[in-house]
Amino acid sequence: MKTTTRPRWKEARGSVTAELAVVLPAVTVLLALLLLSVSVGMMQLRLEEGARAGARSAARGESTAQVMDVASRISGTGSSVSVTDSAGFVTVTVQGRVTGVLSGLLPWPQTAQASAKVETPAAATGLAVTAGEAGSHGQQ
Repeated sequence: MKTTTRPRWKEARGSVTAELAVVLPAVTVLLALLLLSVSVGMMQLRLEEGARAGARSAARGESTAQVMDVASRISGTGSSVSVTDSAGFVTVTVQGRVTGVLSGLLPWPQTAQASAKVETPAAATGLAVTAGEAGSHGQQ
């Protein structure tokens, strides 16, 4: 009596396709979350740089409108900027949200704040507490 055995590779035929079908959605979700985290990090860096630039320009004695323009241009579209001064220091706060397909996963806005000592006494009197929407600036 002769028995026929099949080669092992023929028994495993199709298993690679099944494993790929199971793993591919997980890899796709992982990639999407990775891209979202990179987007969040980039947005935070833009907000911090915008707040720093705004605080520097306010410390040099530029007007509130100029400070808000500088901060909003660097921070990108959709960011809001507020400028406050107190006891010779100016504080610029920039707030924004991540945009994109998965931005709904992040229900909170990101915020950055920077302070600087006003260099000239006349500059401190020219700053007021204001807030503005930076939607008209298209630089990123």
